[in-house]
Amino acid sequence: MEWLEKKPMIAVMSIVLTAGIVAGCGTNNDLSAPPENAPAQNQATGTEDETNQGTQTDEEQGGTGHSFTKFDLEVEYDKDVKYEAEYESEGNGEAEIEDDLNEVSLKGDEAYTELSPLMEQLNFDSSSDDQEVMTQVLEVFGLQDDYKEFELEVTFEDGTKKKYEDKR
Repeated sequence: MEWLEKKPMIAVMSIVLTAGIVAGCGTNNDLSAPPENAPAQNQATGTEDETNQGTQTDEEQGGTGHSFTKFDLEVEYDKDVKYEAEYESEGNGEAEIEDDLNEVSLKGDEAYTELSPLMEQLNFDSSSDDQEVMTQVLEVFGLQDDYKEFELEVTFEDGTKKKYEDKR
């Protein structure tokens, strides 16, 4: 008979003990403040924020390391010798080089590969002095300044179009 009296007590103790174990294994849902050294989280996705504040990547600048989307250069020398370079970064990007000085003619990916590093060296904007722009372009492209005619048309990323011309 004693055994029957103890059985309900064992059952109650088992329930209390099990409830204590379950409560002890619960999760801490306190999300009030992350640790000080935790990476920034994107509120919308919960993923780490990979962008650095104050630093724009090439993709954020339109995919290029410069401030223009179209660049069309034509420099003419004596005896109808010309250097022409066209570069467009919009869409799939297009490029072409016709260089009579070095007898080079490139189109598509080859021209784009050739022109891209030159474009990145150019650091003028729509407010730059015209003569400064022409001098910079000649230097970066390795062209002589004894031309008969210099013509450059540029479309900047903000949509501003500018033409630089010099005839001698």
